[in-house]
Amino acid sequence: MLIISFAWTTAALTSGNKTCTRRNWSDDYARMFRAGTKCQGWDRSPRIGGRQVAVISLTRDAYAQSTGSMTEADYEAEGLAWMEQTGKLIRGKTPRQFFEDWKAADELVYVVRFQLMQLV
Repeated sequence: MLIISFAWTTAALTSGNKTCTRRNWSDDYARMFRAGTKCQGWDRSPRIGGRQVAVISLTRDAYAQSTGSMTEADYEAEGLAWMEQTGKLIRGKTPRQFFEDWKAADELVYVVRFQLMQLV
């Protein structure tokens, strides 16, 4: 089963408030992430002592998108609105500032949309 680590957004995932993630992946790697695929959700990479926290199911194939075109719906789907409401910071920034900086970077990433199937 494929693995996606969520690091600083793990709490948003496990609370059910994260349904999307964006990744700097190669084209070949991204092609493995297809609609209907079940993936393990980890709190951080297993190579650095992470643990599995969830199982997710992809709701569509991974697709490339510029961060500059992210919308308010993406802010919600990334779990950032929930993180803002709960007072969490991301690398010392508010979730809103992190999101705006990410949009301004205008980098091409892969978007992975999913639903939470179960907590582990």
